[in-house]
Formats: sequence, C-alpha cells, structure tokens
Amino acid sequence: MAIRLYKTQRKKGNQITELGPALFILLVVVLFPLAALIYMGMGVGCGWFLNHMCTRSVAVVRSQDMPTALTSQENAWKASGLAKFTGARIVSNTAVRADINGKPGDDVVRVTTVVEIQPFVQIPFVPLGPYPFTFKGERPIEERGII
Repeated sequence: MAIRLYKTQRKKGNQITELGPALFILLVVVLFPLAALIYMGMGVGCGWFLNHMCTRSVAVVRSQDMPTALTSQENAWKASGLAKFTGARIVSNTAVRADINGKPGDDVVRVTTVVEIQPFVQIPFVPLGPYPFTFKGERPIEERGII
C-alpha cells in the first residue's frame, strides 16, 4: 500500500481567486482606456462636423454674410447632442476667401476651426487638461454670381 504524502486539492472553487486580478486587468488595462479612446474619437468627429458644416455654409453666401453664416452654424452645432455629449467648446472659427494658383478672384473658401475637448474621466493627481484640435476645410465657391 502506497502512502500519499501530499494532499489533493479540491477541483471546485479555486477559480474564484483569479477573478479579482482578472477583472482589475480587464477594467484598468482594457475597458477604461478603450472608452477614453472612443470618446476622444467622437470628439474629433464632432469638431470635424462643425468645420464641414461651416465650410459648406460659407461657400454659398456673399463675403459680407460669412460671419452670420458661421454664427448660425456654430449655434446649430452647439444645440446638437454631439457637442453636449463630448463637452466640446469652440475656441475659434474663421473663414476667408482665397485665390487658387495666384490668379485674381476668389475661387475657394477656407475655414479654420479650433475645438477644445474635455477628457472623458478626471483622474485624481493626474492633470488632464482639455485637448485642442484644429480642423481646416476648403471648398470651391458654389455660385460665382453672388460674390
């Protein structure tokens, strides 16, 4: 008869000890950074959308009506759910008419938009400030008769 010098371990219940570290790694290493990355991507898309809306609207108005068109698009963007969700703020939004290839006459409109996006989570003792993003859009003037 053989004498066993070691105890056999129970097969049930030993996996519960690995649950805590596994959840910690899953949440801290994967889930929170992924959520922050998705949030920043949505903020960048939101800023690009503002630039696109402004570029489209100033390409169809007269030069003297460009500030009014920019203001109306900014107000529409602020009223949308995207701007509220991402906590985005407009730093500057400017539009100019430009010449192409040095030929006289206004051929395109260029809009430069700077949007500041707040971070998704605030981590204590880690200073995370708002992140500024700059977007530049260019579009040909649609109606030559309205310049």
